[in-house]
Amino acid sequence: MRKKQILAAMLMLAATGTCAHAENFARQTVQATLPAYVDIKAEEGGLHSNIKPETGELENTITSKFTISSNDKLNLYLKAETIADGGTAMPGFFKKAGVVYLVLGHTTMRPSAAAITDITSGSATPENNQNAIAYPIANVDLQGKNTGDPEFNDAKKQYEFSVDQGVTTALTTISTAVDSTTYSFDDRAGNYEAYIILTDTTT
Repeated sequence: MRKKQILAAMLMLAATGTCAHAENFARQTVQATLPAYVDIKAEEGGLHSNIKPETGELENTITSKFTISSNDKLNLYLKAETIADGGTAMPGFFKKAGVVYLVLGHTTMRPSAAAITDITSGSATPENNQNAIAYPIANVDLQGKNTGDPEFNDAKKQYEFSVDQGVTTALTTISTAVDSTTYSFDDRAGNYEAYIILTDTTT
């Protein structure tokens, strides 16, 4: 009987010692940082048309296309530049009577800054804007993770819009119609161009 009592007491002591032992552990947090990222890519295709010499109209629409890849919400700005003589870059977009236009300038016989200003002032006369021709913007269309339609900021002469994280395509279509106050036979034969720029930095 006494042996059984001693054995029971030893088992109780052993059990008590085991239960009293505290858990010993350490914990660490592992992390990785994903920085904000944006990639704006100019796409090929639809960038050229011929000008009808009789009227100044384009034979077909011209389309500018950008693809935006971003992992965060982003404010974007679509602007244009027309190069004047001397290499001066001037705003290529302007708004007249509620319509946004793009000014194309001759690539070798550059228009003067005064000629471009005559057009973008909204009250052009053909004899004052030689080698610069304006065409209306038919549409700026966003496809993908956009958060609203582009709005034209007349003061800054640029379109403004936002996109969410993901992939968005921005398509700018230039109409075939010509602003008749900007075209005449004083405009020299040759190539006419403007730069369309999509950026995350405003002016």
